[in-house]
Amino acid sequence: MGSPGTVPGPTTSTLRRNLSLDLSASVGVGITMAVLGTLLPSVARREGLDPLGLAVLAAAPFLANLLGAFAGRVGPRTQRQYGLMRAVGALLLILLLFMPVPTLLAVVVLGYWLTISFGVPMQHRLWGAMYPARERGHLLGIVATGRTAAAGVAALAGGIIADRIGGLGAIAIAGAIGALCALSSTGIRTSIAASAGSYSFRETWSAYQRVPALRRVAWAQCFYGGGLIAAGPLFALIQVDRLSLSLAEIGTIGVVMAIAATTSCLVWGHLADRFGGLSIIQVGTVLGALSLVFYAVSPSLVFLWVAAALVGLANAAMEMGWPNMLADHTSLADRAKVAAGLNALTGARGLIAPFLGSLLVQAGILSVTAAILLCAAATAVGALLYLGMRPSGDPRAWFVRVDSTAHGGIRRARALVLGAGLPGLRG
Repeated sequence: MGSPGTVPGPTTSTLRRNLSLDLSASVGVGITMAVLGTLLPSVARREGLDPLGLAVLAAAPFLANLLGAFAGRVGPRTQRQYGLMRAVGALLLILLLFMPVPTLLAVVVLGYWLTISFGVPMQHRLWGAMYPARERGHLLGIVATGRTAAAGVAALAGGIIADRIGGLGAIAIAGAIGALCALSSTGIRTSIAASAGSYSFRETWSAYQRVPALRRVAWAQCFYGGGLIAAGPLFALIQVDRLSLSLAEIGTIGVVMAIAATTSCLVWGHLADRFGGLSIIQVGTVLGALSLVFYAVSPSLVFLWVAAALVGLANAAMEMGWPNMLADHTSLADRAKVAAGLNALTGARGLIAPFLGSLLVQAGILSVTAAILLCAAATAVGALLYLGMRPSGDPRAWFVRVDSTAHGGIRRARALVLGAGLPGLRG
């Protein structure tokens, strides 16, 4: 399905070149995000960081998302600026070697996430200019597959390296590799991305307000993502306090998550092209809610592996669904503004959510298990809100497409039988 504001497609050679460069840059993001998400909370917990401190770390990317609303003024304007900014963000992780945990650690982590958040509007604009609408899900699936595969390798290798040289050393190595990969984006060739002008916070918010469908999505994401975010800081308490896992064992959790995401990205991308982004988001949210239940009751590492697999599938579905859903509802000219607006909303939610469960646990009001189950309930509400939506504005659109696909297959099979000359089946 075409999207509003579609531009002429690139030549085959340019498309392949841009895809390879985009894939390389995405690998770097996968490596840095994997070590921050998998290793840093447990490293900080081992150094004595309390649940509230873990919540501060978990809130950093969402503060960055909130500030990302100003990306139209201070964010990158070209793919070259975009690549350089991401490289600087990865290099910031090397600074973690020179500061004790938790002193100023959150500041450096926030700096990394700011470079990610400020680049999101440009990233969506690049994808709109680089990839033909009819193949967008498939091509983004390739990019996401590379990123999640790199994340899996980084989680495993990072855990092993961390047990030998320390967790902060492993994170610094990942930052150096991520910076090199990020520079790939400077070579992407597009014409429309370079013409992107600046835009204010008011223009960002106005563009977002013009898309009612995305306003409904924002409410659903508030509950779904809020539950997952609130549970995030509590995972380290399960891993370190309840199960006493080594950093290498914690690394295997990231590996399982990455394997699940890697093996499903292309499938989700294909389904997004066929049925629309919202349809696969609906499936992903159910899996995400279920993952928290496994985390809450986990008596062993095996349960955490199951939870990680469900999270990997859910994250891949969300990641493949969001760009397609955004493209379905916005023009290319407004896409960066709307993406910045959505980022700001998720940022505001994410600033609050990490502290909710952590405060209840630290105050002794709830156990870790009860707090994560409460987060699972909030996530389930979000999943139900998503399931109440319908793709393409037609309450039966998804079912009509599935039904027509099935009937089309039956008709083709019947035609083959009739063509084979079996008159007894002609009725």
